[in-house]
Amino acid sequence: VSEAIPGLSYPRLLKASGACPPEDVGGAYGYEEFLQAIADPGHEQHDEMLDWSGGTFDPEDARPERIAGRLAQLAKKWAPRTARLKAVTQD
Repeated sequence: VSEAIPGLSYPRLLKASGACPPEDVGGAYGYEEFLQAIADPGHEQHDEMLDWSGGTFDPEDARPERIAGRLAQLAKKWAPRTARLKAVTQD
């Protein structure tokens, strides 16, 4: 944690490593089995796992541009907004 820098949007991505496991991969053990299957073309589930994951999967690609884009969306959503004054009517 460090001091905020004026003019920058927060939250910010500083570093990323490794891809996020595919949805419903089966937790840590399932992810390990998935990685073994896609790395070995002779594995009995190799083709099935590649099809299931969309055809390709790089466990080293954290896709930092995608993470940064999502953080930018959050920063915009969480940015302070100026209050709008409501007109006061007198009866």
